[in-house]
Parts: sequence; structure tokens; C-alpha cells
Amino acid sequence: MNHEKVLRSVAFVAVGYLIVLIIWAGLLRTHTPPGTLPYQIVGLVAGFGTALALAMMVANRPTAEQRRLAKNGVEGWATVEASRRIDERKMELDLAFTVPGSDSYVGRIVYSIPPSETTRFETGRTLPILVDPSDHHRVLLLPAESFDEK
Repeated sequence: MNHEKVLRSVAFVAVGYLIVLIIWAGLLRTHTPPGTLPYQIVGLVAGFGTALALAMMVANRPTAEQRRLAKNGVEGWATVEASRRIDERKMELDLAFTVPGSDSYVGRIVYSIPPSETTRFETGRTLPILVDPSDHHRVLLLPAESFDEK
């Protein structure tokens, strides 16, 4: 999950909702028929919830590059040679990449990895990857479920 994108989306929706609420309270509420205030409030809350859900769905979408790699990438694997935690969320990984049909190579990536997943990236572990066939520097780490890790 991309926490930064989700946080920006929630902040954007909250600011937008405050603007709508100010316009509704200042201008529209006085011109509505009597007895409809509860329905208006329910509509405003439902609109906020819907906008928030849609914004979070869009924020969790893979990037265009990730979608392109998922569609056109070549499957391979990477062996973790070293891993270092940079901060609470990010790790730096030294990897040996193996892609069928090309020479093996080494590289270093910084990846957002939650603390609960740290054991998956220990030295010696093998990770499934997708590599851009035209640029081997573009690599996508795949989820553990997509590879037989037993």
C-alpha cells in the first residue's frame, strides 16, 4: 500500500468536503425546502464517504509503469545478497538478478517493505520479479503468492 498517496488522497477529499460544506451551509441551506435538513446531511455524509472510498481506490492503483511491467515484463528471480533497513518503512536491497535469456547481473533497489515482511527479504532468499525486456534496470518485485516459496 502506498501510504503517501493514500494520505494525500484523504487530505484532498477532506479539503474538498470542507469547501462543499461551507458552500452548503453558507449559501444553499437557507434556500432549501423546510424539513429536508436530515436528508441533506445524510447526502453530504454519503457523498463524503463515496468520494473518500473512490480516492483511496485510485491511490492504491499500481502506477502506469507497474501496469506496463505486469503486462509486458519478463519473469525472473532475484537472490537477496544483502538487505539494510533505511527507516521504518524502507529497505535497501542488494540483489543478484537472473532473467531467462540474458546474463545475470547485480543491482541495488530501495523498496517500501513493512516490518512484518522483513523476513522475506533476508540474505539468501529468492524473490520473484518482472523485468522490462528493453531496460533491465526497471524491475518489479512480485508478491510472495506469485512464486512457490515453500
